[in-house]
Amino acid sequence: MKKVSVVIGLYNSEKTIGAVIEELREAFAASNKYEMEMVLVNDHSPDNVYELVKGYAKEDKNIKVLNLAKNSGQTNAVVEGYRYATGEYIIEMDDDLQMPAAEAIRMVEHLEENDYDVVFAKYEDQKESFGRRLGSKINNKMTQIMLKKPKEIRVNSFFVMRKFVKDDMIKYSNHYPYVYGMIFGITNNVGNLIVEHRERAYGKSNYTFKKLVGLWTNGFLNFSVEPLRVATKLGTLIATISFIVAIVLIIIRILHPTKAMGWSSLMVTIIFFSGVQLLGMGILGEYLGRQYISDSGMPRVSIKEKINCDDEDEEEKEEE
Repeated sequence: MKKVSVVIGLYNSEKTIGAVIEELREAFAASNKYEMEMVLVNDHSPDNVYELVKGYAKEDKNIKVLNLAKNSGQTNAVVEGYRYATGEYIIEMDDDLQMPAAEAIRMVEHLEENDYDVVFAKYEDQKESFGRRLGSKINNKMTQIMLKKPKEIRVNSFFVMRKFVKDDMIKYSNHYPYVYGMIFGITNNVGNLIVEHRERAYGKSNYTFKKLVGLWTNGFLNFSVEPLRVATKLGTLIATISFIVAIVLIIIRILHPTKAMGWSSLMVTIIFFSGVQLLGMGILGEYLGRQYISDSGMPRVSIKEKINCDDEDEEEKEEE
């Protein structure tokens, strides 16, 4: 029986994660086709979710729990969880009950039947706010432009991948991971499966607009040099326009030597060019800064506690 690892990042999910765990158990037991393990990563959630999942882990050795020392963001949390996933297939899903566990079984089956490396869920009716749906559309468009994602493929945080994809992803050492960038850097053998998306049971999405912008920035700056190319093209265009304008001004001066040249237009031009230069320097600085931080040797995440993850953890639990 093949093993499936389900990796879930936890944040403000005390009210939902218990139901998610039970749904997964029931779905995999009913299918009787796959063995399941869970890897639950507490991203320093402010609620009591860690104590809750720790109780589940003490009763079930197939539930692994990582407790991060500080909030590191969903992507860093789940990528760290991948390191402890031992299944032939790895599923990533959210902790908010919007993704039915039975759909996870269908996605694994769809991957096997079509020999895909990765299968993303595709929602015909996404039960999210307008802002979140807009963010998803922007994210998909960005991955299409920057990462050469096939136009017909939709990406989101509910997907299944083969073990070799996960093994290559955890080699990534940069402090600003972008899951979709890593996936499409490894394989283009990717498919979609239309699945149900449920209404949010409690609270609201943890993804604010600021966090979405941060996610897009990681995709732009960590998996593509396109921003630098855009800055280069913009600089070339402005330099060309400036040269043409300069020629025109020289001709005007020759033809009308007494005509006063505009001080206001000159200042606007200087300010505009200065802004463009600062933009280019900022993009270049962001690339260099991210590389400096990644090369500094600081850990991307710090794990405060682990349960059911290795022999040492088992010994600690027995001593308790």
